[in-house]
Amino acid sequence: LCIKASQKLHDKMTWSVLRAKIDFFDTNPLGRILNRFSADIGINDDLLPPTLYDFLVCAFIVLGGLATAVTVLPFILLVIPPLIIFFVRVRRTFVTTSRELKRLEGLTRSPIFAMLSESLSGIATIRVNNATDFFHHKFQRAHDAHTRAFFSFVGTSRWLGFRMDSIMFILMSLASFLSVLFKTQEWFNVDPAVLGLALTMLLQLGGTFQWGVRQSAEVVNQMVSVERVSAFGHLISEAPLTTEKDNQNKDWPNEGSIEVKNLKVRYRSVLPPSLTGVSFSIQSGHRVGVVGRTGSGKSTLVQALFRILDAEEGSIIVDGVDISTLGLHKLRTEMSVIPQTPVLFSGCTLRENLDPFGKHTIDNIQNALADVQMMEVVNQLPDGMDSVVSEGGSNFSVGQRQLICLARAILRKSQVLVLDEPTANVDSKTDELLQDAIAKSFEGATIIAVAHRLDTIIDFDRILVLGNGKVLEYDSPKELLSKESHFASMVKDTGESMEETLRRRAFASN
Repeated sequence: LCIKASQKLHDKMTWSVLRAKIDFFDTNPLGRILNRFSADIGINDDLLPPTLYDFLVCAFIVLGGLATAVTVLPFILLVIPPLIIFFVRVRRTFVTTSRELKRLEGLTRSPIFAMLSESLSGIATIRVNNATDFFHHKFQRAHDAHTRAFFSFVGTSRWLGFRMDSIMFILMSLASFLSVLFKTQEWFNVDPAVLGLALTMLLQLGGTFQWGVRQSAEVVNQMVSVERVSAFGHLISEAPLTTEKDNQNKDWPNEGSIEVKNLKVRYRSVLPPSLTGVSFSIQSGHRVGVVGRTGSGKSTLVQALFRILDAEEGSIIVDGVDISTLGLHKLRTEMSVIPQTPVLFSGCTLRENLDPFGKHTIDNIQNALADVQMMEVVNQLPDGMDSVVSEGGSNFSVGQRQLICLARAILRKSQVLVLDEPTANVDSKTDELLQDAIAKSFEGATIIAVAHRLDTIIDFDRILVLGNGKVLEYDSPKELLSKESHFASMVKDTGESMEETLRRRAFASN
């Protein structure tokens, strides 16, 4: 029963996290999320069921033993109520204290692991700077803090054991004393063997009673994990995956025209808007470069196009359809994005990374790889396209991973392609390969490119300059460079030689 309940909680939490809004991942570090799926689920699966079972068994044994003793020695009912009151107060103090000490023990344990990891990764730097003694003493302080918390937690068990033994000692002493006191009374007609059985059961209940109280406290502490997992199962989710509009726009988008009207977007309600009053339009088949200083709202615009961030005000209309009326599956499968950091799924084959849903033939996949000049690299792999991608795609260079992501986009043949600084972390040769492949494979498609290297977008049809979340300029590169503009200032900042090259290319292409 407990395993089935834990499985349902796990499945619900998994789906809830996968469908959570982006601000959830902004406010919750990866370690916290992994802790829910590892430590908390482990407690629910492995620790809580046997702990609950032990508590119930102990409870029934204690109740049965007391019932037997009361049947034989009814006068002990006089002392049981005050002992119960004392027991409840002791247990309440123990549960509260042990829970907080357990939390403190966990908090003081984390710095030890963190320091070990940091010291191992930076051992060369530590030795070069002769800081071994410093880190040794720092580790000792962290270890001492954890030891104090741990032994305090262990001490609560000794504290509880003494008081539970005291309760059973008082009960046993009174039962023995009163049995001797009333043995001459006519109404106390108890067979000595039965009396011995009752006293023996009371004597044996001490250890069981103490263990049951400890397990009841553990159940309370471990139920915190159930609460934490349950909380992650009720996260605010994104928009619906499918809507009725999806069937009405099966061929959407067939042209790629985009119109942004008075767009206002913010990451969280407590933060100022990242985009305010953004309005512009893109003709189908045009290439638009998006530039601006850090924090100007470039990446926010990309996230708004894919509804990773929903618009607070305004709208984005693609081929006459407001994207807020479409399901997320429809929106995100019909438009392609190549991010700044290339993402490959580890544990999957290269073919599964390129075509995760198995929609394309092997010839199409090979053609896409050939377009980005990756076939030679793939043929050198031990299993070709069936080679498994290592953790983080480490068996490919950053440039190769970026080219694989581009091949994935080529296979989808989207009418709208969004580039979020894809050449920021690659060399000039890979940059040239990317630009050539995009120009060849996405001819006639609408391209929106967020760029920090102006030479990658200088020959585009339009340049969108953002600043402080607003549109500062929107025109052709030639027009912007023909006057005193923010874009002209950015070109000038590249240096005299690069400025001359960029101006020559802009006036030649426009």
